[in-house]
Amino acid sequence: MKNKVMSTIQKYNMMTDHHTIVHTIVVATSGGVDSMVLLHLLNELKEQLNVTLVVAHMDHGKREDSVKDAQLVRATAAAYGLPYEEAALPKQTEAGNFQAYAREQRYLFFEDVANRYETKVVATAHHANDHLETILSRLMRGTTASASLSGVQPYGFVGNLRVIRPLIERSKEELYAYACEVGVRWREDVTNQEDVYTRNRIRHHVVPAMLDESPEVLDHVRYLSDMAIADEVYFLKQMAPLIIDHVERPEGAFKMSLSWLRSLDSSLRWRLLQRLCPRISRGALMDLLAFVDQDHASAKLDVGAGRVAKKNYDDFYVLRKQVEPVGDYEFELAMDEPVILPTGEKVIVFDRECEKVKKKEAQVTYLCYNKKSLPLKVRNRRAGDRIQLMNQAGHAKVSRVMIDAKVPIDQRDAWPVIVDAEDVVLWVPGLKKSPFCKEEADASEGVWIVFEK
Repeated sequence: MKNKVMSTIQKYNMMTDHHTIVHTIVVATSGGVDSMVLLHLLNELKEQLNVTLVVAHMDHGKREDSVKDAQLVRATAAAYGLPYEEAALPKQTEAGNFQAYAREQRYLFFEDVANRYETKVVATAHHANDHLETILSRLMRGTTASASLSGVQPYGFVGNLRVIRPLIERSKEELYAYACEVGVRWREDVTNQEDVYTRNRIRHHVVPAMLDESPEVLDHVRYLSDMAIADEVYFLKQMAPLIIDHVERPEGAFKMSLSWLRSLDSSLRWRLLQRLCPRISRGALMDLLAFVDQDHASAKLDVGAGRVAKKNYDDFYVLRKQVEPVGDYEFELAMDEPVILPTGEKVIVFDRECEKVKKKEAQVTYLCYNKKSLPLKVRNRRAGDRIQLMNQAGHAKVSRVMIDAKVPIDQRDAWPVIVDAEDVVLWVPGLKKSPFCKEEADASEGVWIVFEK
């Protein structure tokens, strides 16, 4: 196993960072079999690699016995004579995907550890099964070919960190076998056995079936991904000269010849348009490609993500969408009566949990108003607005909340806020909730507020 992992490290040139030799690696260690095997192998190879290791563990606190994970990692680091850093996952104060939140916090912790030990490199225990699971998950969600097939790359960047994955060519079965062979201790996270998450269902049912059909499938998808990544790097290199030579940049726009755009190979054309329209959805990109080929002499298409495409004979533009200024507005919120805002968004209040409340595409909060003054109102953000912070002392300026959330400046004045009759800010949809907003309904009087874009 050591030779195989060393071969992977050398194959993907993991020990250099922008032509600088890596001297220190932060090893992300959860206590599971994957990370404990990674830690063991890197400790075995550290002299050969000429590196020092730092063990980093974050306790997510999702299980009562998670403290035992930290105890195991701490004891193992001590046995290996390695420095050990530990942190507890901060409590999530905003509604949202817990997995995404936990990942973000982990990497902030790893970056902090890396900075203190004067390195930029962290090693994670992603393996070949993770790679296949990621590809299958992306294929089911729907994304571009390059993103789907790239899966988990052998190395990459998260913020300022260079993340290396020395186990990326090894299977989960190999890791278990190695741990048993050399006596590596690990702890099982029982939540990984649940089928609540799509990723777990893929792991438990789809991947085993694929391995039964073809034991070599892990090697096949790694080869396919490496080729897809190489192709994508090549195509992306073609973008810079195309943009420099053929794309003008009048203020707030990109301009090019429509006939030239149509002459491009389809692979270059969609990559160029995707480059000029960041965050464009797959469906919108397909609509944009069809729009390019349509014969209208003059036409315009809203492609979302704050962009508009426009044709005027042979001139083709990609423009930032002009947001019409919205004046002050304020509406009372009566039960079951939708309020359409000047921005086109909709707010409805319910005194019961109904289908609208359960809609996944809507933003919903349960407001435990108790003695808050009624009626509730929705209005645009005003100068001086402040919101009490959930699970924190004090208040924050709503303007600062928007700045921190990177809300475009031309959208801030029109952004809706929910207030009571005394003009106390209770909820800024999509950004912040006050302590009067609860995750679940309770015995107190309250209402569900639904915000739909």
